[in-house]
Amino acid sequence: MTTTLIAALVVGLLAPVVRALAWGVPFGLLSISTVLVSFAGSALTVLLIGATAGLLLRVTALTTDQADRIAGGIGALGGFVLLLSSARRMRHVRGLSVLCQRLAEEDARPSALRALGRLLDGVRKSDTDRHAALVLMATGPLTQASLWEEARAGLLSIDEQRLAPAQSVLRNQALATCQLQFDELDAAWDAIGNIPRPAEPTIEVWLVAMEALLLAVRGESEGAQAKLRGQDTSDNPSLEASHRLVRAHILAGRGQRDAALDELKALREAAGHAGLERVLHPDGPASVLARALIDAETD
Repeated sequence: MTTTLIAALVVGLLAPVVRALAWGVPFGLLSISTVLVSFAGSALTVLLIGATAGLLLRVTALTTDQADRIAGGIGALGGFVLLLSSARRMRHVRGLSVLCQRLAEEDARPSALRALGRLLDGVRKSDTDRHAALVLMATGPLTQASLWEEARAGLLSIDEQRLAPAQSVLRNQALATCQLQFDELDAAWDAIGNIPRPAEPTIEVWLVAMEALLLAVRGESEGAQAKLRGQDTSDNPSLEASHRLVRAHILAGRGQRDAALDELKALREAAGHAGLERVLHPDGPASVLARALIDAETD
């Protein structure tokens, strides 16, 4: 049993390293819980296989020492094979999940971003369809971490002709959102225009809200208001916040400064500081008012 215990310890210690390599994640970015679970799972697997082999070998003519060594070897081999199989199963998705979680942590973000780039580049060379799916999965975490340039670059790297219709809609919706962050209004219009309309209802409402925003920042207040008029936001606080943003631009564009400020303050109350930051891009009539409110918060 001694050999089996040693084998369990060795394979258990190797397990988190093997998983990190298979997933494309730097070892330092693995959480303590992931390391412990990986160690415990592999060690217990080796113990189970080794103990079972040891019981079976007792009925043979082998000596106790010989049986112990053979059982330990069988346990180590079986445990390591299962470890490799487990680590490779859905390895890209698992690696992406770990890296996206780390993007939310400022100190880990640079390392996670570099590893994410290597993972996506590697997958793109071998499987363009999987690459597209992974990029779409990573877009949300990237934008939540304010990594808009990286998110846009990933979306633009996708070959849209190879996407399924649902993936194409998600890609163009996300791309339009990213383009707005860089005040690329025409590019945002083009991305929305590539989506067959009407889209699925839960997506269509956001496309309409985005179109209203584009009209509002261009000073086309009547068109923007007409877009908002057909939407019900009573059960969708996030959509209501987007409507407040659009109304703030409409009011500011009409010179109704106080009314626009009221909308911005209501937006801040509903969505916090991040709500005001959304007013800054694309740059529109209410952006200067939002900047003043943000500056007042920091004074």
